[in-house]
Amino acid sequence: MRKRLNALAALTLITSPAGSQEIVKVKASEANVARPDDIFSLPAGQWYVAKAVTQGTEACTIEACEAGFNTGDLVISVEHANEYTRVIAGFRGCEAVAFQEAQTGIKPSSSQRGEVSHLLKKVVKAAEKSCGVKAPSVPKLDVKSLYPAKSG
Repeated sequence: MRKRLNALAALTLITSPAGSQEIVKVKASEANVARPDDIFSLPAGQWYVAKAVTQGTEACTIEACEAGFNTGDLVISVEHANEYTRVIAGFRGCEAVAFQEAQTGIKPSSSQRGEVSHLLKKVVKAAEKSCGVKAPSVPKLDVKSLYPAKSG
């Protein structure tokens, strides 16, 4: 997975045990996350899934996979790297970036994959709130495609 180091302001979501959500401002240098602008280079309106979506169509592995989507103004990256899955979303022209990471393991259960889908929606809503922009409709991501079975 590519590293995202950028001087943009970043936002992170922290979920408390009670399930409430809080938006916390974090310096980008501390968060190690930035809006995945390279996904804007892909045709808009559909999900792309590959080991690294902007670096070609190499198939996902059990250790690494990324799904990328953009609407022209909104960009989303869902990255699975070993035991963790990170969702990042941001709007063109807005420095704030929303993200959240969850420990999903290499082969998450159906309910854990459902949590990733829910996480994606929460991150897009946080990006909307932080940028004061309404996100367009985002088609459902086949989360299972991020976690291929071990080959061989």
